[in-house]
Amino acid sequence: MKKAVTLIALLLAIMLLSGCVRSYSLFYDYDDVRQSFVRAEIIYMEERVNFFSVHWYVDIEPTDYQVKRELSAEEADRLIRALSNVEFTYTILWAPVSVSNEFSMQGYAIKLHYEPNAELLYGDNAFIILAQNGDYRYEMPRFAQVRAGRTATDEDWNALIAEFYPD
Repeated sequence: MKKAVTLIALLLAIMLLSGCVRSYSLFYDYDDVRQSFVRAEIIYMEERVNFFSVHWYVDIEPTDYQVKRELSAEEADRLIRALSNVEFTYTILWAPVSVSNEFSMQGYAIKLHYEPNAELLYGDNAFIILAQNGDYRYEMPRFAQVRAGRTATDEDWNALIAEFYPD
């Protein structure tokens, strides 16, 4: 019995020390993003903006970012098509270790506005802010903690933003 407990403790210690993780990919589905979509903007957050802290989203205020450009309907459609080809990854730890309970975003992001939709639980002021390292949703179904903090590569994200805001 003592050997079994020692063996289990040893295996747990190895898992904790080795940082066992699983990475997953996430792609935004074009049809899902387009449903009830109204308009898109390119925004910029100069300072780091926390959007997820201690297991729940923290509201992002309009003063936390600047609208750099509103896209035409045609550009917005192209943006959503391009966005659906960007791979985002998020990581889940196998071992029961503490993970960050805080996610923040900074730099260029995309803000997608939606019309109210009682069927899909969208409120009157529904929007999503998609950044390279986070997904913030207001009055819309939200991601769980780990998926909220998903990231895209610098190359993919910068190419996407540069196509629609070549500054």
